Amino acid sequence: MITNLYYAEFADEIFVIQAEAEAVENSIITRTILRGIRDLLSHGIRVALVFGKGDEFTRELCTRFGARQHPETNRLIVPEHALPRMQQERQRIAGEIAAFCEAVDVPYSVLPETAIRAERRIGHESTGIITGIDLAPIRTVLDDRRLAVIGFGGWDDHQRFLHVPSVSLAADLAVEIRACKLMLLTHIDGIFVPGRKGGLLQLSFADMEELLCVLPRRDANGGPLLAETMVPKVHASIRAVAGGVRQVHLVSYSQMLEEILTRTGVGTMIERQQSHHVDYAQPEDLDEIERLHQESQRYTTVYGTPLVKPLDRGALERLLPHTLVLSHRDILIGKLHATELPEAPQTQLISGFVIGENHQDSQHGQLLLIETLGRLRERGYSAAVAITASDRAKRLFQRSGGTAAASGVWQMQRLSQSRQRYHPAERDSVQLYEFQL
Repeated sequence: MITNLYYAEFADEIFVIQAEAEAVENSIITRTILRGIRDLLSHGIRVALVFGKGDEFTRELCTRFGARQHPETNRLIVPEHALPRMQQERQRIAGEIAAFCEAVDVPYSVLPETAIRAERRIGHESTGIITGIDLAPIRTVLDDRRLAVIGFGGWDDHQRFLHVPSVSLAADLAVEIRACKLMLLTHIDGIFVPGRKGGLLQLSFADMEELLCVLPRRDANGGPLLAETMVPKVHASIRAVAGGVRQVHLVSYSQMLEEILTRTGVGTMIERQQSHHVDYAQPEDLDEIERLHQESQRYTTVYGTPLVKPLDRGALERLLPHTLVLSHRDILIGKLHATELPEAPQTQLISGFVIGENHQDSQHGQLLLIETLGRLRERGYSAAVAITASDRAKRLFQRSGGTAAASGVWQMQRLSQSRQRYHPAERDSVQLYEFQL
Protein backbone atom coordinates (compact mmCIF):
# COMPACT_ATOMS: atom_id res chain seq x y z
CA MET A 1 0.00 0.00 0.00
CA ILE A 2 2.81 2.43 0.92
CA THR A 3 4.61 1.51 -2.31
CA ASN A 4 1.50 2.33 -4.34
CA LEU A 5 1.29 5.74 -2.66
CA TYR A 6 4.87 6.51 -3.59
CA TYR A 7 4.29 5.39 -7.18
CA ALA A 8 1.27 7.70 -7.40
CA GLU A 9 3.32 10.58 -5.96
CA PHE A 10 5.98 10.25 -8.65
CA ALA A 11 3.84 9.47 -11.70
CA ASP A 12 4.93 11.58 -14.72
CA GLU A 13 8.05 12.78 -12.88
CA ILE A 14 11.57 12.26 -14.28
CA PHE A 15 14.20 10.19 -12.49
CA VAL A 16 17.83 10.31 -13.61
CA ILE A 17 19.76 7.20 -12.56
CA GLN A 18 23.55 7.02 -12.73
CA ALA A 19 25.33 3.65 -12.71
CA GLU A 20 28.96 2.67 -13.17
CA ALA A 21 31.58 0.19 -11.89
CA GLU A 22 29.92 -3.12 -10.98
CA ALA A 23 26.62 -1.92 -12.45
CA VAL A 24 28.12 -2.14 -15.97
CA GLU A 25 30.48 -5.07 -15.29
CA ASN A 26 28.24 -7.55 -13.48
CA SER A 27 25.34 -8.79 -15.59
CA ILE A 28 23.31 -9.78 -12.53
CA ILE A 29 23.55 -6.26 -11.11
CA THR A 30 22.77 -4.70 -14.50
CA ARG A 31 19.65 -6.82 -14.86
CA THR A 32 18.55 -5.99 -11.31
CA ILE A 33 18.79 -2.27 -12.03
CA LEU A 34 16.92 -2.61 -15.31
CA ARG A 35 14.14 -4.62 -13.67
CA GLY A 36 13.75 -1.81 -11.14
CA ILE A 37 13.62 0.70 -13.99
CA ARG A 38 10.97 -1.43 -15.70
CA ASP A 39 8.91 -1.18 -12.53
CA LEU A 40 9.24 2.61 -12.51
CA LEU A 41 8.31 2.89 -16.19
CA SER A 42 5.26 0.67 -15.71
CA HIS A 43 3.94 3.14 -13.12
CA GLY A 44 4.30 6.19 -15.34
CA ILE A 45 7.68 7.42 -14.08
CA ARG A 46 10.01 8.67 -16.82
CA VAL A 47 13.60 7.46 -16.50
CA ALA A 48 16.99 8.37 -17.95
CA LEU A 49 19.90 6.02 -17.28
CA VAL A 50 23.39 7.55 -17.43
CA PHE A 51 26.04 4.82 -17.53
CA GLY A 52 29.71 5.14 -16.70
CA LYS A 53 32.86 3.06 -16.91
CA GLY A 54 33.62 -0.20 -15.18
CA ASP A 55 36.43 -0.46 -12.64
CA GLU A 56 38.34 -2.93 -14.81
CA PHE A 57 38.30 -0.53 -17.74
CA THR A 58 39.40 2.34 -15.49
CA ARG A 59 42.39 0.26 -14.42
CA GLU A 60 43.17 -0.36 -18.10
CA LEU A 61 43.11 3.38 -18.75
CA CYS A 62 45.60 3.90 -15.92
CA THR A 63 48.03 1.06 -16.72
CA ARG A 64 47.89 1.18 -20.52
CA PHE A 65 47.30 4.86 -21.24
CA GLY A 66 48.64 6.62 -18.15
CA ALA A 67 45.30 8.03 -16.93
CA ARG A 68 45.37 9.27 -13.34
CA GLN A 69 43.23 10.98 -10.71
CA HIS A 70 43.46 14.73 -10.40
CA PRO A 71 44.62 15.42 -6.80
CA GLU A 72 42.05 18.18 -6.20
CA THR A 73 38.99 17.43 -8.34
CA ASN A 74 39.21 13.62 -8.18
CA ARG A 75 38.32 13.54 -11.88
CA LEU A 76 40.14 11.07 -14.11
CA ILE A 77 42.76 12.81 -16.27
CA VAL A 78 42.53 11.05 -19.64
CA PRO A 79 45.29 11.43 -22.27
CA GLU A 80 44.35 12.15 -25.88
CA HIS A 81 45.53 8.77 -27.22
CA ALA A 82 43.07 6.96 -24.91
CA LEU A 83 39.95 8.53 -26.48
CA PRO A 84 39.44 5.99 -29.33
CA ARG A 85 39.55 3.17 -26.76
CA MET A 86 37.05 5.06 -24.57
CA GLN A 87 34.64 5.47 -27.47
CA GLN A 88 34.92 1.78 -28.21
CA GLU A 89 34.16 0.90 -24.58
CA ARG A 90 31.25 3.31 -24.47
CA GLN A 91 29.73 1.66 -27.53
CA ARG A 92 30.29 -1.81 -26.07
CA ILE A 93 28.54 -0.97 -22.79
CA ALA A 94 25.67 0.71 -24.64
CA GLY A 95 25.24 -2.44 -26.72
CA GLU A 96 25.17 -4.65 -23.62
CA ILE A 97 22.62 -2.44 -21.89
CA ALA A 98 20.47 -2.49 -25.03
CA ALA A 99 20.62 -6.30 -25.11
CA PHE A 100 19.71 -6.52 -21.42
CA CYS A 101 16.81 -4.09 -21.94
CA GLU A 102 15.40 -6.37 -24.60
CA ALA A 103 15.93 -9.42 -22.40
CA VAL A 104 13.99 -7.97 -19.46
CA ASP A 105 11.38 -6.21 -21.62
CA VAL A 106 12.38 -2.59 -21.00
CA PRO A 107 11.51 -0.19 -23.86
CA TYR A 108 14.58 1.95 -24.52
CA SER A 109 16.53 4.22 -26.85
CA VAL A 110 20.28 4.78 -26.76
CA LEU A 111 21.10 8.45 -27.27
CA PRO A 112 24.06 9.34 -29.50
CA GLU A 113 27.29 10.83 -28.15
CA THR A 114 26.46 14.08 -29.94
CA ALA A 115 23.59 14.74 -27.49
CA ILE A 116 26.23 15.90 -24.98
CA ARG A 117 28.41 18.89 -25.80
CA ALA A 118 31.64 19.44 -23.88
CA GLU A 119 34.93 21.29 -23.78
CA ARG A 120 38.27 20.42 -22.25
CA ARG A 121 38.83 21.26 -18.62
CA ILE A 122 42.14 22.99 -17.94
CA GLY A 123 44.62 20.63 -16.31
CA HIS A 124 42.63 17.51 -17.18
CA GLU A 125 43.94 16.79 -20.71
CA SER A 126 41.05 15.17 -22.64
CA THR A 127 38.60 15.08 -19.77
CA GLY A 128 35.88 17.64 -20.41
CA ILE A 129 33.09 19.54 -18.74
CA ILE A 130 29.60 19.83 -20.17
CA THR A 131 28.72 22.98 -22.08
CA GLY A 132 25.29 21.90 -23.32
CA ILE A 133 22.81 19.05 -23.58
CA ASP A 134 20.50 18.47 -26.53
CA LEU A 135 17.35 17.89 -24.50
CA ALA A 136 14.90 17.52 -27.40
CA PRO A 137 15.73 13.90 -28.36
CA ILE A 138 16.00 12.94 -24.68
CA ARG A 139 12.58 14.41 -23.94
CA THR A 140 11.11 12.60 -26.94
CA VAL A 141 12.30 9.27 -25.56
CA LEU A 142 11.07 10.06 -22.05
CA ASP A 143 7.65 11.23 -23.28
CA ASP A 144 7.33 8.00 -25.28
CA ARG A 145 7.74 6.18 -21.94
CA ARG A 146 11.00 4.59 -23.03
CA LEU A 147 14.23 4.44 -21.05
CA ALA A 148 16.67 7.09 -22.28
CA VAL A 149 20.15 5.49 -22.20
CA ILE A 150 23.00 8.01 -22.15
CA GLY A 151 26.68 7.15 -21.86
CA PHE A 152 29.71 8.90 -20.44
CA GLY A 153 31.51 11.29 -22.77
CA GLY A 154 30.54 14.05 -25.16
CA TRP A 155 31.55 15.96 -28.30
CA ASP A 156 33.33 19.29 -28.49
CA ASP A 157 32.69 22.05 -31.04
CA HIS A 158 35.13 20.37 -33.45
CA GLN A 159 33.20 17.08 -33.37
CA ARG A 160 35.84 15.35 -31.28
CA PHE A 161 34.97 12.93 -28.50
CA LEU A 162 35.95 13.91 -24.94
CA HIS A 163 35.78 12.01 -21.69
CA VAL A 164 32.96 13.33 -19.47
CA PRO A 165 32.42 11.40 -16.20
CA SER A 166 28.96 9.90 -15.87
CA VAL A 167 28.50 11.28 -12.33
CA SER A 168 28.84 14.93 -13.39
CA LEU A 169 26.89 14.23 -16.59
CA ALA A 170 24.00 12.77 -14.60
CA ALA A 171 23.94 15.77 -12.25
CA ASP A 172 23.92 18.27 -15.13
CA LEU A 173 21.24 16.31 -17.00
CA ALA A 174 19.05 16.12 -13.88
CA VAL A 175 19.26 19.91 -13.49
CA GLU A 176 18.68 20.71 -17.16
CA ILE A 177 15.77 18.33 -17.61
CA ARG A 178 14.19 19.34 -14.27
CA ALA A 179 14.29 15.86 -12.81
CA CYS A 180 12.46 15.11 -9.60
CA LYS A 181 15.17 12.72 -8.43
CA LEU A 182 18.81 11.96 -9.18
CA MET A 183 19.92 8.50 -8.08
CA LEU A 184 23.64 7.84 -7.80
CA LEU A 185 24.10 4.08 -7.49
CA THR A 186 27.14 2.75 -5.71
CA HIS A 187 28.43 -0.31 -3.87
CA ILE A 188 27.32 0.94 -0.44
CA ASP A 189 24.11 2.44 0.90
CA GLY A 190 25.03 6.09 1.08
CA ILE A 191 27.30 8.23 3.24
CA PHE A 192 28.71 7.02 6.56
CA VAL A 193 30.28 9.16 9.29
CA PRO A 194 31.92 8.26 12.63
CA GLY A 195 29.47 7.64 15.45
CA ARG A 196 29.79 9.09 18.94
CA LYS A 197 30.30 5.62 20.39
CA GLY A 198 32.72 4.49 17.70
CA GLY A 199 32.02 2.73 14.44
CA LEU A 200 30.23 4.32 11.51
CA LEU A 201 26.73 5.71 11.25
CA GLN A 202 24.79 6.19 8.05
CA LEU A 203 23.50 9.65 7.20
CA SER A 204 19.90 8.84 6.34
CA PHE A 205 19.17 12.45 5.36
CA ALA A 206 21.46 15.34 4.57
CA ASP A 207 21.17 18.83 3.18
CA MET A 208 23.62 20.84 1.11
CA GLU A 209 25.19 22.47 4.16
CA GLU A 210 25.82 19.11 5.81
CA LEU A 211 27.53 17.78 2.69
CA LEU A 212 29.77 20.82 2.54
CA CYS A 213 30.74 20.10 6.15
CA VAL A 214 31.35 16.39 5.47
CA LEU A 215 33.73 16.94 2.54
CA PRO A 216 36.73 18.28 4.53
CA ARG A 217 36.29 15.98 7.53
CA ARG A 218 39.06 13.55 8.44
CA ASP A 219 38.91 10.13 10.04
CA ALA A 220 40.67 9.06 13.25
CA ASN A 221 43.88 8.41 11.30
CA GLY A 222 43.88 11.83 9.65
CA GLY A 223 42.78 10.56 6.27
CA PRO A 224 39.76 11.78 4.30
CA LEU A 225 36.47 10.73 5.84
CA LEU A 226 34.89 10.06 2.46
CA ALA A 227 36.23 7.33 0.19
CA GLU A 228 37.87 8.52 -3.01
CA THR A 229 35.05 7.05 -5.08
CA MET A 230 32.40 8.86 -3.01
CA VAL A 231 33.80 12.39 -3.35
CA PRO A 232 32.66 12.96 -6.96
CA LYS A 233 29.19 11.74 -6.03
CA VAL A 234 28.99 14.20 -3.14
CA HIS A 235 30.16 17.00 -5.43
CA ALA A 236 27.50 16.00 -7.97
CA SER A 237 24.83 15.87 -5.25
CA ILE A 238 25.62 19.42 -4.16
CA ARG A 239 25.51 20.67 -7.75
CA ALA A 240 22.22 18.89 -8.41
CA VAL A 241 20.30 20.17 -5.39
CA ALA A 242 21.78 23.65 -5.87
CA GLY A 243 20.46 23.50 -9.43
CA GLY A 244 16.92 22.64 -8.38
CA VAL A 245 16.77 18.84 -8.28
CA ARG A 246 14.37 18.08 -5.45
CA GLN A 247 16.11 15.00 -4.06
CA VAL A 248 19.35 13.10 -4.65
CA HIS A 249 19.75 9.52 -3.42
CA LEU A 250 23.02 7.66 -2.82
CA VAL A 251 22.18 3.98 -2.56
CA SER A 252 23.56 0.57 -3.48
CA TYR A 253 22.84 -1.02 -6.84
CA SER A 254 20.58 -3.71 -5.41
CA GLN A 255 18.34 -1.46 -3.29
CA MET A 256 17.27 1.27 -5.69
CA LEU A 257 13.55 0.69 -5.28
CA GLU A 258 13.81 0.12 -1.54
CA GLU A 259 15.34 3.60 -1.24
CA ILE A 260 12.64 5.52 -3.07
CA LEU A 261 9.53 3.41 -2.58
CA THR A 262 9.65 2.59 1.12
CA ARG A 263 8.84 4.68 4.14
CA THR A 264 12.30 4.69 5.67
CA GLY A 265 14.62 4.25 2.68
CA VAL A 266 17.97 2.48 2.92
CA GLY A 267 20.55 4.96 1.61
CA THR A 268 21.29 8.67 2.00
CA MET A 269 18.73 11.16 0.69
CA ILE A 270 19.94 14.70 0.04
CA GLU A 271 17.86 17.85 -0.32
CA ARG A 272 18.90 21.47 -0.66
CA GLN A 273 17.03 22.32 2.53
CA GLN A 274 15.58 19.43 4.42
CA SER A 275 11.80 19.37 4.67
CA HIS A 276 10.81 18.74 8.28
CA HIS A 277 7.60 18.91 10.22
CA VAL A 278 7.08 19.54 13.94
CA ASP A 279 3.72 18.81 15.51
CA TYR A 280 2.04 17.26 18.52
CA ALA A 281 2.19 13.48 18.62
CA GLN A 282 -0.70 11.28 17.55
CA PRO A 283 -1.61 7.87 19.02
CA GLU A 284 -0.13 6.13 15.97
CA ASP A 285 3.26 7.69 16.81
CA LEU A 286 3.59 5.79 20.09
CA ASP A 287 5.63 2.88 18.68
CA GLU A 288 8.20 5.22 17.16
CA ILE A 289 8.30 7.40 20.28
CA GLU A 290 8.98 4.32 22.40
CA ARG A 291 11.69 3.19 19.96
CA LEU A 292 13.40 6.57 20.11
CA HIS A 293 13.22 6.66 23.91
CA GLN A 294 14.68 3.16 24.22
CA GLU A 295 17.46 4.16 21.82
CA SER A 296 18.29 7.13 24.06
CA GLN A 297 18.96 4.85 27.04
CA ARG A 298 22.27 3.83 25.46
CA TYR A 299 23.69 7.26 26.22
CA THR A 300 24.84 7.41 29.83
CA THR A 301 27.15 9.27 32.18
CA VAL A 302 30.48 7.73 33.15
CA TYR A 303 28.65 6.18 36.10
CA GLY A 304 26.07 4.54 33.86
CA THR A 305 23.12 6.88 34.48
CA PRO A 306 20.97 7.35 31.35
CA LEU A 307 21.10 10.99 30.24
CA VAL A 308 17.39 10.78 29.37
CA LYS A 309 15.17 9.65 32.23
CA PRO A 310 13.88 6.08 31.66
CA LEU A 311 10.15 5.85 30.89
CA ASP A 312 8.05 2.79 30.11
CA ARG A 313 5.45 2.58 27.37
CA GLY A 314 2.62 3.45 29.75
CA ALA A 315 4.32 6.65 30.84
CA LEU A 316 5.07 7.62 27.24
CA GLU A 317 1.43 6.99 26.32
CA ARG A 318 0.21 9.25 29.12
CA LEU A 319 2.58 11.94 27.88
CA LEU A 320 1.32 11.76 24.29
CA PRO A 321 -0.88 14.89 24.57
CA HIS A 322 2.21 16.80 25.74
CA THR A 323 4.69 15.33 23.22
CA LEU A 324 6.01 17.16 20.18
CA VAL A 325 7.64 15.15 17.41
CA LEU A 326 9.97 16.04 14.57
CA SER A 327 9.43 14.07 11.36
CA HIS A 328 10.96 13.98 7.92
CA ARG A 329 9.27 12.20 5.00
CA ASP A 330 6.77 10.99 7.64
CA ILE A 331 9.62 9.36 9.57
CA LEU A 332 9.78 10.32 13.25
CA ILE A 333 13.36 11.36 14.06
CA GLY A 334 12.97 13.36 17.28
CA LYS A 335 10.64 14.02 20.22
CA LEU A 336 10.31 15.87 23.50
CA HIS A 337 7.69 16.40 26.21
CA ALA A 338 6.42 19.80 27.36
CA THR A 339 4.41 19.52 30.58
CA GLU A 340 2.76 21.83 33.09
CA LEU A 341 4.57 22.88 36.26
CA PRO A 342 1.99 23.23 39.09
CA GLU A 343 4.40 25.40 41.08
CA ALA A 344 4.93 27.76 38.10
CA PRO A 345 1.73 28.10 36.02
CA GLN A 346 3.35 30.28 33.31
CA THR A 347 6.27 27.89 32.80
CA GLN A 348 6.54 24.52 31.07
CA LEU A 349 9.05 21.75 31.71
CA ILE A 350 10.82 20.31 28.65
CA SER A 351 11.94 16.72 29.15
CA GLY A 352 12.51 13.45 27.30
CA PHE A 353 14.39 15.31 24.54
CA VAL A 354 15.62 12.72 22.03
CA ILE A 355 16.99 13.00 18.49
CA GLY A 356 17.53 9.76 16.56
CA GLU A 357 21.12 8.51 16.49
CA ASN A 358 21.57 9.03 12.73
CA HIS A 359 20.56 12.69 13.04
CA GLN A 360 22.42 13.96 16.08
CA ASP A 361 25.17 15.76 14.17
CA SER A 362 22.70 17.90 12.24
CA GLN A 363 20.53 20.88 13.22
CA HIS A 364 17.51 18.70 13.99
CA GLY A 365 17.70 19.16 17.76
CA GLN A 366 17.77 22.93 17.49
CA LEU A 367 14.93 22.86 14.98
CA LEU A 368 12.71 20.83 17.34
CA LEU A 369 13.59 22.95 20.38
CA ILE A 370 13.10 26.33 18.68
CA GLU A 371 9.78 25.21 17.20
CA THR A 372 8.64 23.97 20.62
CA LEU A 373 9.56 27.24 22.31
CA GLY A 374 7.66 29.14 19.63
CA ARG A 375 4.55 27.06 20.19
CA LEU A 376 4.72 27.56 23.94
CA ARG A 377 5.04 31.31 23.40
CA GLU A 378 1.95 31.27 21.15
CA ARG A 379 0.03 29.46 23.90
CA GLY A 380 0.77 32.25 26.36
CA TYR A 381 3.58 30.75 28.44
CA SER A 382 6.28 33.13 29.59
CA ALA A 383 9.10 30.64 30.23
CA ALA A 384 10.28 27.05 29.84
CA VAL A 385 12.89 25.05 31.75
CA ALA A 386 14.92 21.96 30.93
CA ILE A 387 17.24 19.91 33.13
CA THR A 388 20.18 17.91 31.76
CA ALA A 389 23.60 16.45 32.49
CA SER A 390 24.41 16.06 28.79
CA ASP A 391 27.14 18.38 27.51
CA ARG A 392 25.64 18.16 24.02
CA ALA A 393 22.23 19.24 25.33
CA LYS A 394 23.78 22.06 27.37
CA ARG A 395 25.43 23.49 24.25
CA LEU A 396 22.15 23.21 22.37
CA PHE A 397 20.21 24.96 25.14
CA GLN A 398 22.75 27.79 25.25
CA ARG A 399 22.63 28.24 21.45
CA SER A 400 18.84 28.38 21.66
CA GLY A 401 18.74 31.15 24.27
CA GLY A 402 18.75 29.08 27.46
CA THR A 403 20.45 30.32 30.60
CA ALA A 404 21.85 28.05 33.30
CA ALA A 405 20.06 29.33 36.38
CA ALA A 406 18.38 27.77 39.40
CA SER A 407 18.11 30.62 41.88
CA GLY A 408 14.38 30.40 42.62
CA VAL A 409 12.84 28.16 45.25
CA TRP A 410 10.89 25.92 42.93
CA GLN A 411 13.79 25.78 40.44
CA MET A 412 16.11 24.53 43.19
CA GLN A 413 13.52 21.96 44.26
CA ARG A 414 13.11 20.66 40.70
CA LEU A 415 16.86 20.48 40.17
CA SER A 416 17.36 18.68 43.49
CA GLN A 417 14.69 16.10 42.57
CA SER A 418 16.26 15.48 39.17
CA ARG A 419 19.72 15.02 40.65
CA GLN A 420 18.54 12.16 42.85
CA ARG A 421 18.73 9.59 40.03
CA TYR A 422 22.40 10.44 39.38
CA HIS A 423 25.48 9.18 41.21
CA PRO A 424 26.48 11.58 44.01
CA ALA A 425 29.79 12.32 42.28
CA GLU A 426 28.06 13.61 39.15
CA ARG A 427 25.10 15.50 40.58
CA ASP A 428 26.84 18.86 40.25
CA SER A 429 26.99 18.34 36.46
CA VAL A 430 23.17 18.34 36.28
CA GLN A 431 21.98 21.83 35.39
CA LEU A 432 18.66 23.60 34.93
CA TYR A 433 18.26 25.90 31.92
CA GLU A 434 15.60 28.57 31.67
CA PHE A 435 14.19 30.02 28.45
CA GLN A 436 12.38 33.32 28.52
CA LEU A 437 9.52 33.29 25.99
